[in-house]
Amino acid sequence: MPRRSIPLLNNHYYHIFNRVIQGRKLFHSNDDYIHYLTLFKEIDFSLCCRLIAYCLMPNHYHYLVHIVDPKLFSKKMMFFFNKYLKSLNTSRHESGRYFVNRFKAKVIEKEQYLLKLCCYIHLNPLKAGLVQSLEDWPFSNYLDFIGRRNLELWDKRFFEKFIGSHSNYHGFIHSLWDKSELEPYIFDDD
Repeated sequence: MPRRSIPLLNNHYYHIFNRVIQGRKLFHSNDDYIHYLTLFKEIDFSLCCRLIAYCLMPNHYHYLVHIVDPKLFSKKMMFFFNKYLKSLNTSRHESGRYFVNRFKAKVIEKEQYLLKLCCYIHLNPLKAGLVQSLEDWPFSNYLDFIGRRNLELWDKRFFEKFIGSHSNYHGFIHSLWDKSELEPYIFDDD
């Protein structure tokens, strides 16, 4: 794949996203999601980024990350997806590409958008009609944000700094907010 036209910057927040080629799925079963998350933890992204929010969907993923080593982050993403997709292809007896391009990355320059972007990411399964309640989707860190689970994948320091309490986030995500403020930070095709 070609080099990124706009390089990732050190010490910046990014909305990271990618969608698979039409007709493909990134996850076929709960086991695939669990394998993905286990592999993500094993590869240890902590040296290159702090994971703030994430949501895994059948055909795409979203991360909000704070990147501390852009080159290492890109290398780890490439290694991670090569490993995950190879195992997915092997288990499903398939081959071929999943993504047309590298992951998309939009820098978040204003801290005021970070909390709203977390909500946008966590609301994906509800907006897609996959669940009736956000609490029913275990493949994001929404349950961690509202205090119903305590996984080790995400950066709790961000939560303490910007949100403070689980009830604050629960109330915020269920309140109305203006998506138009986020337009520069989200992607047209999701």
